[in-house]
Amino acid sequence: MASGPPRRNGQKTGHREAAAQVPAGYTWSDYLDALVKEHGTLAAVAWKLVERGLAEDTTSVERALRRLRGRGQRDGGLIGQRLLRVFGVPATVEAQARWMGTYHSPFGDLPVRLCLDQLRLWERPPLSESRARVWILLGLAGVALRQRAFDDARTLLEGAAALADAPAARIEHHLATSYLLTRLDSDVKRAETAARPHLESARSILDASRAELDPTDAACFQARLVDHEAFDANRRGDSAAALALYRSLPTEDVHPFASYRRDAGLAFGLHRMGEREEALRLAQTACEHAGDGGYVRLRVMGLLMVARIQSAPDRERTLARAAAIANRLEDPELRIRIDRARERG
Repeated sequence: MASGPPRRNGQKTGHREAAAQVPAGYTWSDYLDALVKEHGTLAAVAWKLVERGLAEDTTSVERALRRLRGRGQRDGGLIGQRLLRVFGVPATVEAQARWMGTYHSPFGDLPVRLCLDQLRLWERPPLSESRARVWILLGLAGVALRQRAFDDARTLLEGAAALADAPAARIEHHLATSYLLTRLDSDVKRAETAARPHLESARSILDASRAELDPTDAACFQARLVDHEAFDANRRGDSAAALALYRSLPTEDVHPFASYRRDAGLAFGLHRMGEREEALRLAQTACEHAGDGGYVRLRVMGLLMVARIQSAPDRERTLARAAAIANRLEDPELRIRIDRARERG
């Protein structure tokens, strides 16, 4: 049986096929449109290349640029490389890539499959031929970590290291690598030793770059760094040191992610100290911060903290809510955490 609506007389065939071939995602045509919008005309863009000694005459460059418009997301060749060298990528495009590659962005809380689809659309020219590619690699590494595909994550982070020049990208790379190293080795002391240089580098870069970082990014990086250090302290059995680290974070709510990390960490530490009532209050507050920021995965982690403190049957109901969210997100890492929580009882 034929599928789809019948073709009317005179309707051209191939329209559907042609539409399917239209590139999705950011293309060379989009890139050139942005350059023309900034510089006025295609001739002005061409003249910039001539001024830099990268071409001899504007006429031939303009012809090359018009051909580049039709390249979609294919290799841009020499002219594409020269454009990216002179102009880079538009700030708005780099910001979009950075949003997808930063762990404390809500992008990383989307379903795994959706994150992969979006990142793969952007892991193509022109963006993949620019320095902004670092954020796509970091985003793909983050998804690999969620899938517990640690070898893939290592390869992606190694690729990102060669491109990470801006402070935010370097901090992101060090924190992600530190997390990976703690998952690769079951020996607590050995894993901490391997991860320590990355945490020290992240802290050094953060301290030196606060003036140029967005304040909310700086607050989130600080909370993440403390969370990594507290994780190591808790694995060593030094709960007091871990709790002190979380208490060192600012008490004001600069950003929902940073507030979540602070209150979830405090809840864990206070629970270990036997202060159940305050721990439960902070765990519930952490869930609220996650919801306020649109962080679905963090909300699951917050629910796991609530369940850790609760008694049955409240614990089972909270774990069931967390499991339902994790299943909708198709997130293997979250599912493992929930399984472990159930095993603890």
